[in-house]
Amino acid sequence: MKECENRVSAVAVAAPSVYAARAAQKVATGRAGAEYDAARRKQWLAWMYLALAMSIAGSAVVAGKLLVGSLPVFLAAELGLGAGLLIMLPMLWLRKEGGALDRRTHATLALQALCGIALYRVFTFEGLRFTSAASAGLMSSAAPAVIGLLAWGLLRERPPLRRIGGIACVSLGLVAINISPFWAEQGLAGHAATGQGADAVWRSLLGNGLVLAAVLGEAAFSVLSKARCCAMSPLRRTTLVSLYAFGMLLPVALFDAQHYDFSGISGMALWCIAYYGVAVSYLSYVFWFKGIALVPASAAAAFTGLVPLSGVALSWLILGEQILWTHLAGLACVSAGIWLSCGAKAASAR
Repeated sequence: MKECENRVSAVAVAAPSVYAARAAQKVATGRAGAEYDAARRKQWLAWMYLALAMSIAGSAVVAGKLLVGSLPVFLAAELGLGAGLLIMLPMLWLRKEGGALDRRTHATLALQALCGIALYRVFTFEGLRFTSAASAGLMSSAAPAVIGLLAWGLLRERPPLRRIGGIACVSLGLVAINISPFWAEQGLAGHAATGQGADAVWRSLLGNGLVLAAVLGEAAFSVLSKARCCAMSPLRRTTLVSLYAFGMLLPVALFDAQHYDFSGISGMALWCIAYYGVAVSYLSYVFWFKGIALVPASAAAAFTGLVPLSGVALSWLILGEQILWTHLAGLACVSAGIWLSCGAKAASAR
């Protein structure tokens, strides 16, 4: 009898602890589920930011194509920078970020402004006068592979095998893009024959070459980012580089302005200036830095594949440009090259 009473009392004592353990397990499971949901939401938010950033970057060639149809090249580049600075300068002032910068940092920022903004925009806009926005978008998307090639030559960084494969794929893509005018001229691209003359073909190649020169400037900008500089926020760095580029382009932009009739500027040109300044020069950087803060850099790098895709799609939708099979082949090769280059970066990081 006493043994039964002891068993009953033991069960009575153990029951609350079992219920407490189950309750704690449910709380832990609910907490883990909430943490998982929060992580998933953060991941999706990062993907949205990165997709927006790269889609805006791809749309830059379309806005640039519309701009150079209405404005001189240097004036268009300067007005786009000025529109961006109208946003960046007040934002930097509100953050009240200070701190002195040494001469080395100023020299690095000035070189970045020259290569990555001033020359990049001038070459891109000048190239868009001769080639299509679709071709220019595909050419400019070769930047990751060109950066790897430049780092190999200047910084003696030995590229992994995947990055070498990425450079080879991008090179094939550039070849496909540059033979597009010849296929179109000879009528060998299905129904894509355009009847353009030999002069137009060589003008298209000249435009592609100028855009490739712009890509080299962008690659130099990225390589210079590895130089030792004073610590500063991305907003401050972007603003200072834009200010340097604005000052560099100001003399030639003023010369263009003297010979331009501003009374004839179109509403579309004004919208493109505002879009280039606010979206391309500011929002794309904001979205990129917000997204890359939430996911690994290797995952973020994969979104650069949206640059050629959005450039080609928007060129067709907005400008009504004809997309040849050679463009699609170039898009496939460039996208594969970007994927291989980014995959090589992730592998080396691990």
